[in-house]
Amino acid sequence: MGLLMIRCPETGRAVSTDITVSREAFAAMPVFFSRSFCPYCRTTHEWFAKDAWVAEAVTSSRDPGDRRVA
Repeated sequence: MGLLMIRCPETGRAVSTDITVSREAFAAMPVFFSRSFCPYCRTTHEWFAKDAWVAEAVTSSRDPGDRRVA
């Protein structure tokens, strides 16, 4: 299981959508549209499933929202 991530178009940073899903389940989902609040540019981004990816959460001294693929 991992977090579904999108990229902030303003800052280029990875943003968690707060959706937990397995890579297999995400790959099997139909195309969908969603919105997520971005803590970096403080706006809501609209995105399609093709713009998202599943990433494992990494615990480190980075910003809490800065999660990278493990």
